[in-house]
Amino acid sequence: MLNSTRQIQMKEFIEKQKNVTVQQLIEHFRVSDMTVRRDLVQLEKLGTFKRVHGGVVYTEDLEEDILLSIREDSHKPEKERIAEKAVSLVLEGQSVLLDAGSTTLEIARKLLAQKNITVITNAINIASLLSQNVNLQVIMTGGDVRHSTQSLVGPTTVQFLRQLQVDHAFIGCSGLSQQRGLMNSNMVEGEVKRTMMTVTRHVYVVADHTKFEQTAFNRFAGWEHVDAVISTTQVKEEYQREFQEKESPKLILV
Repeated sequence: MLNSTRQIQMKEFIEKQKNVTVQQLIEHFRVSDMTVRRDLVQLEKLGTFKRVHGGVVYTEDLEEDILLSIREDSHKPEKERIAEKAVSLVLEGQSVLLDAGSTTLEIARKLLAQKNITVITNAINIASLLSQNVNLQVIMTGGDVRHSTQSLVGPTTVQFLRQLQVDHAFIGCSGLSQQRGLMNSNMVEGEVKRTMMTVTRHVYVVADHTKFEQTAFNRFAGWEHVDAVISTTQVKEEYQREFQEKESPKLILV
């Protein structure tokens, strides 16, 4: 049960907007970050709200996927640093596979200033963005549209990818650990990620520090095909040590 007029008003506001960031709630209700987060804990108990990175979603049948519009705003400075490092690894004349996701979208934004690079992607928004640069060759995989992640998935996508031999792949995930490997919340999308990793010379997992503390039900890959994880210095020391104790993959912190 909601115990304040504000929480009732917040409930109605989120129901109307469908998805809202914490910052929007702070500004709309003129309360502190801590107050908003306490209210969201109470709202989540109703069963029709789901707290996600950076906000909350109203739904009565929510997939585990975080809506892309919210994920884009989450940890943006970190993702920008990760993207800068990723792009620095790509040389003119090389080919790149970009997975669908908020961090890979940030990589695409950095690639927009480059030239003579071939980018293959299953992400509709990434292909649309990069098509603005006539000096890039942009190739879409084809496949079935998955609206929540703006991605193309399915047998057509996998079949297309298996024809390729690419220089670099940048892969996102919902969670990761040295023990379990790479995880996401959708098996069909996981198959696409896994296939990308097998057709690429250099595979990089791109993940902000929160992904080290997250899990998801679908383990789509181990570490055998991964050259490095690109993340930020906010990664907790215990997770850094786990990777340092192993020869592979390398953990790159920016």
